[in-house]
Amino acid sequence: MKEAIINALSHRDYYDKGAKITVELFKDRVEISNPGGLTSAISLVDFGTKSHSRNPLIFGLFVRIHMVEQVGSGIVRIRDLMKSAKLPEPVFKTEGMFSVVLHRTVEETVEETVEETVEETVEIILNAMKSNPKITSKELQLMTGLTRRGVEYHISNLKSENKIIRVGSTKAGEWKVLI
Repeated sequence: MKEAIINALSHRDYYDKGAKITVELFKDRVEISNPGGLTSAISLVDFGTKSHSRNPLIFGLFVRIHMVEQVGSGIVRIRDLMKSAKLPEPVFKTEGMFSVVLHRTVEETVEETVEETVEETVEIILNAMKSNPKITSKELQLMTGLTRRGVEYHISNLKSENKIIRVGSTKAGEWKVLI
C-alpha cells in the first residue's frame, strides 16, 4: 500500500485544486484514487513499464529519502508485492481519476492486526517483568517501542486484570507476575 500512496503523491495533478487523493479502506480491499488520470506522456500500452512524473520535485524528495528505488518501478513493485503476499493482482483504473484497488483477504482486518499487536506487546511486558522484576518503565519503552503513556496504559490494564502487582515502592519495588 505504501508504494501505491507514493505513486499517488508523485503523480497527482496538483493543478486541480478541488480534488484530493483518497485512500478508502473496505473489509475486502483498499482503494487509492488520484485526480488527474494517466499523463498524456504515458499510453496504456506503456503503463507500468515507463514513467513520467507530473511532480519531479516531489518524486525527487522520495528518491532522496530512499522511499523510491528507481524511476518507473512503482507499478511493477505493487504487482510484485501483492503477488508475494499471495493476494490478487491489483486492479488499475486509468479512465478519468486514476485508481488502484488492492484486494485483501477478508479475515485480515485492522481490528485483528491491532489485537495481535496488543497481545504481543503484553507478552513482551510480562516476559520482561518475569525475567527482571526490577525492570523500569523506561526499559519497557525501549523493548516495546511504546511511549511512556503506552507502557503505563498496558501496566494499568495488567494490574486491573490481576496479572501483575507492584511489591514495594514505585522506585525501589519490583513487579510480581501473577499468571
